[in-house]
Amino acid sequence: MSRYSLEEFIADLRRGQLHGVFIDDTGSPGLTASTPHLHPERKSWIAVVVSPRDIAEVLEQMPRAIGELKRATGGGEFHFTDIYAGRKAFKNVDLSVRLAVFEFMAYIFARYKFPIIVQTLDPHSVARIHSGASFPKQVGPFNLTKQNDLALFFLLIRVKWFLEQKLAKPGPWARVFIDEGFKKSGVAIKIPSFERYFVDGLVCFVRSDLVQPIQLADFAAFALNRTQL
Repeated sequence: MSRYSLEEFIADLRRGQLHGVFIDDTGSPGLTASTPHLHPERKSWIAVVVSPRDIAEVLEQMPRAIGELKRATGGGEFHFTDIYAGRKAFKNVDLSVRLAVFEFMAYIFARYKFPIIVQTLDPHSVARIHSGASFPKQVGPFNLTKQNDLALFFLLIRVKWFLEQKLAKPGPWARVFIDEGFKKSGVAIKIPSFERYFVDGLVCFVRSDLVQPIQLADFAAFALNRTQL
């Protein structure tokens, strides 16, 4: 693991030659009463892929959208679990205003048609994977016996496959940013086997207020979780 220059990496995206891949996670730990077919410890990771054609515009427009959010609600980030529940910064915000925020973000996804890639695993599916094939227990910092780590690792592979199938020119094709939590903001994991696909083979962990398009993945993750429920 290493540190990285966020300013340099964002500048790479602004030049419009790379995809931006923005990843967030979701789950409903302990929620069992209304979800008999969902394991309470399932873990989902969601990637939103923004094309080189759109990434500079997205980076330019996100601060403006967040400025409008702050003006309308007082909230400084698109945290959709909080917006939906009317809590934290959105505690005293009228339901109609909060629903309008959802409508706005749904419009953005309809307008840009961002590809969304999802991987969900739970302890049962992880056990089946390891019992059905010879599979390593550890790859770098990923503990592949845990659904959290294995789901993220599989998601990165699926992003790689998506880019590989979509693009004919030689890579690398993308900068990858993941919302902090799995690792601290400012940390990057280098995966040498991904160097052909992700610049420098890096996946970078960062706060969503520093790389604001991660908030797109927050919306996709919230929508996925509500659909699962």
